[in-house]
Amino acid sequence: MGKTKLYCILPQKKTHMESFFKEAIGSLKTSGTVKPSSKYLIRNCLKGIDYSRAETIIEFGTGNGCFTREIAKNMRPNTSLYSFEVNQKFHAYSSREFQTQKNVQILNRSALDFDKVLREDSVSQVDYIISSLPLTLFKKSDTQTILSKVSTYLKKEGCFVQYQYSLSNYLQLRRAFDAIHIGVTIRNFPPAVIYTCSPK
Repeated sequence: MGKTKLYCILPQKKTHMESFFKEAIGSLKTSGTVKPSSKYLIRNCLKGIDYSRAETIIEFGTGNGCFTREIAKNMRPNTSLYSFEVNQKFHAYSSREFQTQKNVQILNRSALDFDKVLREDSVSQVDYIISSLPLTLFKKSDTQTILSKVSTYLKKEGCFVQYQYSLSNYLQLRRAFDAIHIGVTIRNFPPAVIYTCSPK
């Protein structure tokens, strides 16, 4: 009789991707996606940022910090980054990751309150706002409020970058901004539409 072989199957450690997927599914109305952004989408959204002159950058939707990480890596030490995330688990994760970078604030607050945060810090204008907000899932009035505030706070030479997965908010964006450039990133799941908007 041959020897019996015993196999011990250890439970696999949950990957960061699995954790993101599970949390994103549970908060789909606020995350708007089930998978982190690809490096191609990140690059295409951030390629217009002039880090040499930027004083204040805002991010709507920190998520797992993939955009935050790229911005923080390239911006100057005296540039301030405010990143807004309503999901508590995503906020806790990114707060730990960026806790040593004093010019990066990960805020567990709604993007609707970004103007209040700026007033508290005596910031009157910002250079860039990068948004992953799922505007198609927002109330129309909330979207209009956010876009109106963004248009008010952006510097004349600044820009608002919004990426999403459809063209459904184009008319709202067109009414809020002077000029809009539309790009598409195919190498992302799902493929994403990028709006780069200039203030009036």
